[in-house]
Amino acid sequence: MFFQVLFKQPKKEKLEICPAEKLLILVRELLNKELPAHYSQHHILYTANTKLESLNSALEWHRTQGNLQLKLGQFHSQTHDQLRKQASDLQALVDGYMELNIDMTQMNHRLHFHYEEIHYIHENYVLFKEGRFSNQSSQLFWQAVKEDVLSIIRKIL
Repeated sequence: MFFQVLFKQPKKEKLEICPAEKLLILVRELLNKELPAHYSQHHILYTANTKLESLNSALEWHRTQGNLQLKLGQFHSQTHDQLRKQASDLQALVDGYMELNIDMTQMNHRLHFHYEEIHYIHENYVLFKEGRFSNQSSQLFWQAVKEDVLSIIRKIL
């Protein structure tokens, strides 16, 4: 009994992180998924801006090639729509990343109505990192996380 009291380790309490920090973790992970070249260039905003620039130049080219009378022109039109969505999503992730890094307390205030959604997404992210989901479903998982996070970011910005 004496040794138990003497060597008793204090219980480590889990520190609950705020919703803005949870959202920042998710946004950072999504940006890392979107920008695999980030690891070699060591600066995520530089890599994101480079990718946005290349997407915008591809958008411009496909926009000029659109001709709805030919199948190839329709292909350029569809590609333009896909690239525009991809550029818009990446820009929203970058904007959310910058806002979350600037002022956490203000973002926590803005995220007040989204606490449950953020907690649910983050909880599933932790479960995914622990390996509770199959590898076959990882692409679908990240797509769903991306859509949910983007909807929250677009509502608060």
